[in-house]
Formats: sequence, C-alpha cells, structure tokens
Amino acid sequence: MSSSTQNQTNGSNGSNIEISSPYYLGSSDNPSTILVSKLFDGIGFTAWKRSMTLALSAKNKLCFVDGSMNPPAASSDLIHAWNRVNSMVISWILNSLNKEIAESVLFLQTAKEIWFELRERYSQSNGTLIYQVQKKLYSINQGSEDFSSYFTKIKKIWDELKMIQEVPACTCESAALFNKFMEEQRLIQLLMGLNDSYKAIRGQILMMNPLPNISTVHSLLIHEERQRDISSNPNVVTEAMAMQVNQSSKRNLNCSHCKKSGHVKSTCYRLNGFPADFKFTKSKKMDSMANNVVDNSQSISPEQYKQLMQLLNNNSGSTQINSVITDGSMDTAGPFIEG
Repeated sequence: MSSSTQNQTNGSNGSNIEISSPYYLGSSDNPSTILVSKLFDGIGFTAWKRSMTLALSAKNKLCFVDGSMNPPAASSDLIHAWNRVNSMVISWILNSLNKEIAESVLFLQTAKEIWFELRERYSQSNGTLIYQVQKKLYSINQGSEDFSSYFTKIKKIWDELKMIQEVPACTCESAALFNKFMEEQRLIQLLMGLNDSYKAIRGQILMMNPLPNISTVHSLLIHEERQRDISSNPNVVTEAMAMQVNQSSKRNLNCSHCKKSGHVKSTCYRLNGFPADFKFTKSKKMDSMANNVVDNSQSISPEQYKQLMQLLNNNSGSTQINSVITDGSMDTAGPFIEG
C-alpha cells in the first residue's frame, strides 16, 4: 500500500480526504464503538459531557456536535462524507446513553441536534451546579477512609468545580496572586476534612509561612500515614525484645539443687523428670558421665546400665531415661548435660 493511500481515504466522487480532516474515518472507527466507560443514565451529565468531549476531540469529531461545522451544500462533493461521519458520531453518542435516553433522541437527524437536546434536558444552570458542588465540597471529610482515598475524592470535586466555573485564562500580573489564593483555599479545605488524628501535623502545616502548595502537603501527609502504619504493626520488634528479655531473665536464674543457671529448683529436670522432647548432648564426655552414674549408684543393674547406654547413643528415648532416673533406682545427684 502506497503512502498516499495510507494517509488518505476516498469520499464520494473519488475525492481524497486527508487524515487531518474531520471527514476522515480510520479503519478502527466503527458504529459499535463506546467512547465512555459509564453509560449516561440521567445523572452526572457534567461528567459524562466532559468524557464525551474529550473522546470526540481526540477523534477530531467535536465540530460535529458543538456547532462549529455546518453541513456542506447538497451539491458539494463532501456531502456524502459529511453524512457518513455524522451517522458515525450519532452512533457513538447513542452507544454512550442508556436504552431509555437513547430511544428518546434516536430520530433526531444530526449529532448536533442530539447533543443540544441532551444539554437542554439534563444540563443545569451554572448557579445551581456551583451551589451543589460547593455544598458537597464543604461537607466532605475523611471519615474511615485513608488519606489517599480522601484526597482523590476531594481532588475530583475541585476539578469538577473548576470546569463548571470556567475561569478564563489570564497572563497578567494578578493571575499569579489569584492562583495562589485559590491554592490556599483548597489547602484549607483539604486540612479541614482531615480526621482529628492529624491534628498535630495539621497545626505544623498551618504554622508554615508561606503556606506550602498542595503537592507538598500531599507528600507530608502520605509520609505521616506510612509512619503510622509502621508504628501500628510493632509485632516483629516486640517479639524480638520479648525473646531478648526472656533470655536475659533466664541467665539471672540459678538452681539450688543442681547448681546450674537458667532455671530454679521447682522446675529442675533432675527433680521433676526430663520432658519427652528433651535433647541430651551426645558426646564422648557423656559416656564418662554415664560411667560416673554407675560408679556413684549402688542400685543400678547391668541391664539398666546397658539400656541407658543404648538410649544415650541413639539420642532418643528420653522418656524411658526419665523413668530410670525418677523411679528411685538411680542416684539423681549425678551430672548430666542438658541440650
């Protein structure tokens, strides 16, 4: 395909239409396209109108609805192209309306007529809109939301208010002062809606001179929120401190029976018996200790000694060792190595 073919499309009578022309329709343009994410159901016309305006402007078709382009003469070579694009824009508008509203404007002839009909039917006066948005703005508060959600909600209201007020752009010296005034007003509104838990940092922000911009305050409050999340989840630090304190406390204990540290007489294994999961230290020194047990005991039998040595070598059977130690058949004063 040649470059001229890629950059042009044929209208009626073979006339070429440039891509930059509002009459141009690309291969991706089709009547089933839905330009907005939410169908208009009669509520929130301002937001719907804004979304449609952006979408039509991106497709270079806004002139078909805002009245800036009139249809060509019936004898013009462009009349066929105009009718084609007009029908396409009508389809896009109808696809963005719910069924009831779409049916009520279905038989209007041009996209401009449908657009103006919807505006007359659902658009409110600026005074009423400004009142509703301002009322919503001054009643907003953080509540149970985190700061990010609260900021997103109030930022949306600011943008909506800015759109319906239609403040003209100005490049004079007073413009900077006016923009600073509006920025400070929004900052106060933002701080007013914060929960009382932000009272301290809110006071610090208000004490700054000059007042910071909203972007700076947003960063400060996000940082504050993250610090609170860290402080409200101290489980890891607390557990580590508890283990350290526990180990330190054990080192200060001393048993009056076995003369070892880490426990007291009432919990001494030599008096109360070793637990089933107790691990004895397996070493050559243990063998000599076991021999000392035999030398110091008068009542242990050769069979018991053999059984004891087998259990010690296997490093298991601590429950059976306990029975040997605690049933009175072996002297409990002998040395043991605890794991």
